Amino acid sequence: MYETARRGSAPSVDSTHRAAHALIMRAFRDHTLPAPTARADGHAHPAGWRRAVRTVHAYLVLPHAVPVLVVLLATAGFALLAAEGMPPVGTLIRLLLAMLGGQLAIGAVNEVVDAELDAVAKPRKPIPAGYVSVRSALTIAAVSLAAMVGFAASFGGASLALCALGTGAGLAYDLWFKRTLLSWLPYLVALPLLPIWVRTALAGFDPRLLLLYPLGALAVVGVHLSQALPDTKGDRAAGVLNLASTLGERRAIVLCWTATLSAPALALLLAPALSAHPRWVWLAATVVALLVALDAALYASRRRLGVMACFPCVAISTAVIGLGWVLGLG
Repeated sequence: MYETARRGSAPSVDSTHRAAHALIMRAFRDHTLPAPTARADGHAHPAGWRRAVRTVHAYLVLPHAVPVLVVLLATAGFALLAAEGMPPVGTLIRLLLAMLGGQLAIGAVNEVVDAELDAVAKPRKPIPAGYVSVRSALTIAAVSLAAMVGFAASFGGASLALCALGTGAGLAYDLWFKRTLLSWLPYLVALPLLPIWVRTALAGFDPRLLLLYPLGALAVVGVHLSQALPDTKGDRAAGVLNLASTLGERRAIVLCWTATLSAPALALLLAPALSAHPRWVWLAATVVALLVALDAALYASRRRLGVMACFPCVAISTAVIGLGWVLGLG
């Protein structure tokens, strides 16, 4: 499979999905599925301690460390707001571990599904490089899901249902939506759930938070595009059809900025009527505008840097406008 790809024949989207599902099924059936002994690019593995260090690094980056960290920081921020101060340390730890479990599972499954395409476009990633086996990645996903269920359930049935819904949306993205024009849909379901879940777990459900869905609808598209941007060229070369690869890098990043700015624009319109403290919404909107302007400046001066900085800028922007809206509700 990898040999054919290296000769210039990129795998089709359908064949990639079939291969990914076959890998998952084989890993559950075969209890001795090992990591490859050679890298997908044909080079030998480093020996001794260097390989050990790279293996540890591979397991750390497997679940996509930067997005996970952003989500955990946002979870902690929403927890401070929901508890109107610092919640008990044990409560905060349980909340963060529930979210961490879901995020680790989503990241690990994503790497398994992408293993064939990564062998062509990104052969140094953990699975195609041979540092992490498919079975190990799926074991991480299974243990992480169990942790998510246990810690989320400790806050009650409603907390478990909401956390499971968000995690399920992420897994659906990995397995079915990622290479389609509906790749933004799981983001739309999952991202506004974060503050709703935190508020429900710590203080009970507040129906006003449902306004985060219309507020964040386009911003969620921005988050999705920002994550897909670094892979746009590789996806196009491999025949992967998603929103970013269809638009191309330049149009995708412009749409990403426009979508990200839509949430504060709508929040500014609604804040005077629906928010008890609109100044927080105004402040959040200002921060979002500055972050988008920063990324635009980076893209204009150093294109690749602007692409790589897009996700942190957009993810922080989305969290900030969510925090601003929650603070504005009082």
